[in-house]
Amino acid sequence: MSEQQDALEAGAAALSQAWWQAVVLHDVQAISDEKRRNLILRAIAKGRDLPDRPVILKATRDKDYDAASPAGFDSGLAREWVATAFLTKHLGGERHAPVFLAGDRARGLIVLEDLGAGLASLVGPLLNGPAEAAAQALLAYARSLGRLHAATLGCNDGHARILKRAFPGAVVRPPVGGPAWRGNVADKVVALLGGPAPDDEIDAIAARMADPGPWLGLAHRDPCPDNVLFAGAEARLLDFEFAGPGHVLLDASYWRMGFPTCWCAGRVPADHVAAMDDVYRRELGAALPAALGDAFDREMAVLLFVRMFASLSWLLEGALKEDSTWGISGNRARLLWHLKAAISGAEQAGVLPGLCAAAARWRADLGARWPEAVPLALYPAFAA
Repeated sequence: MSEQQDALEAGAAALSQAWWQAVVLHDVQAISDEKRRNLILRAIAKGRDLPDRPVILKATRDKDYDAASPAGFDSGLAREWVATAFLTKHLGGERHAPVFLAGDRARGLIVLEDLGAGLASLVGPLLNGPAEAAAQALLAYARSLGRLHAATLGCNDGHARILKRAFPGAVVRPPVGGPAWRGNVADKVVALLGGPAPDDEIDAIAARMADPGPWLGLAHRDPCPDNVLFAGAEARLLDFEFAGPGHVLLDASYWRMGFPTCWCAGRVPADHVAAMDDVYRRELGAALPAALGDAFDREMAVLLFVRMFASLSWLLEGALKEDSTWGISGNRARLLWHLKAAISGAEQAGVLPGLCAAAARWRADLGARWPEAVPLALYPAFAA
């Protein structure tokens, strides 16, 4: 049996069980190639007593996928299952993501609502402009993200219930942070770059990641332009394969950092960043009043350094040997900008002076090593 046929049979069976009637899938279209980590299919689901419904099937290609393993939630497929099922169950009519329809735990397959084949992503306005369209798209994106975070504050217990129901053997883990984050991420960066670094400030960041306090919600963790679709003026997020409970400003730091995990990375002008922050803060502030005050700037400074350390731990070792282009930007350009963005955020908030000094020293050193590299460029929509 072919990979596609296997997925279609599993998807039809999962929908049949969820909808309590026989379901068939037709008008099937593959929308991923063989190099993707998941097989993704678009189809029409037809039941006896239901109107035709467009759906997306996503099946893992991970050969190590094991739904019964305590580490089962480490799978991107499992993370997306739990995040979208949580949003579907707990948020009712609030549309932040595709509706979760059904899944096959053993096969590693989920069936989601198809938002529409013709919808545009955030990539188009940023790369092709005009600037006004890009600015409006970014505001819609920030608004949607703020609403998502406001609606999922304190989501630990609800998310854990969905996880244990879908993957009974999985271990419910706390947000990433603490000594493990320090050892695997921050200390690795400090060792590569050298020089003194403020242990107390790094420890404080690690502790904040482990316990975000009132800032804990469902963090997408990869809210890139190609993971955002527009249904009219409303933005919808896709691909929740890294999602889970965590500090919500992990996501809201993205436009300041130039979308650090994205092939289409680029800088957003400062005035547009400020406008996005304002929109996001108003939405989040409806549920978390602290987002409307100075606490937002202090929390944002912490998360900018979290993202900076993550980028450096991921890209620096290779960038020290040679520059390479990923998508539309070189990795050295990305890293120089991530350092600058973290420094600027902390200076604006008046916090983390030791890390600001260390990051400024690291940036100057890397700039001297890489004289041909310049910080990340503005998105083409704003470059003119």
